[in-house]
Amino acid sequence: MKEVPNMQMTFIGDIHSAADDLQVLLKALDQPHNRFIFIGDYIDGLPVQHFETGQQARALAPLAVLDLLMQRVQQHGDVALLGNHDDFWLGTAQGDAQAYAIWRRNGGQTTWPLLGLPHDAVQLAAALNQPPFKRYTDFLATLPLFWQTQHLLAVHAGINWQYPLNQQVRDDVLWLRDAYFYATQQPTFHEAMAQNLNWPVYHPNDTHQVIVTGHTPVQTLNRDRTLLKMQHDPADTPRYLIDGGSRSGVATAGITALTLSETGAFLAACTVINGQLRPLTDR
Repeated sequence: MKEVPNMQMTFIGDIHSAADDLQVLLKALDQPHNRFIFIGDYIDGLPVQHFETGQQARALAPLAVLDLLMQRVQQHGDVALLGNHDDFWLGTAQGDAQAYAIWRRNGGQTTWPLLGLPHDAVQLAAALNQPPFKRYTDFLATLPLFWQTQHLLAVHAGINWQYPLNQQVRDDVLWLRDAYFYATQQPTFHEAMAQNLNWPVYHPNDTHQVIVTGHTPVQTLNRDRTLLKMQHDPADTPRYLIDGGSRSGVATAGITALTLSETGAFLAACTVINGQLRPLTDR
């Protein structure tokens, strides 16, 4: 009998309506022993990509992305986590005025006309709770904030280090950035080097699980990368940031995928940029 390979997990970073790149990624990485964990932010995005020589149009297909996710979750047992942009849709559908206002400023004014949705808050909420949009609203309402095993933890934005996982606040896990990334007290560069610490100094990974997050495009922290490995010191359990900046407008924007073993060992990574698969390392 042929030996079945050990299960591996492939984490997919923020997609932001890039159904074309997502299809390339799924086709390249879909294997029987590989489970996909989608990290959130499936909708919204910018329809152009900027280069030094000019700009190019990029297709936005939020419903096609959600259709692919629903198929993966329902037919293959994959996991899709909730992102803050997905929460905009969900909150607006529930009549949350704040969610509507934030969505309007952060992608809604592009997504709504694309889908033929009204701009009025009451009318928009009603539309999201009727066909053909209700099935997507219902799907988003089922998405968890976390996925974890003994060795792995995935969440959209990050965690508040002051609280255990079962006491995390919804807004924190959907929105955190610097408080999750960095140590509260930052030494100077020379002090960090003397202590064999990375600089800027990342917060120690107190969970001792390998953590995978999205939400913050890697290019905002390192303009030349689409995957970032974070460790307080060489012995610290790694954390990975995998928001490749999909549909953010920057030249290197794409969907990043990170494959780990069941125990959290790095196996492979890649980014799909404009339909082209580009391998990455964790260095």
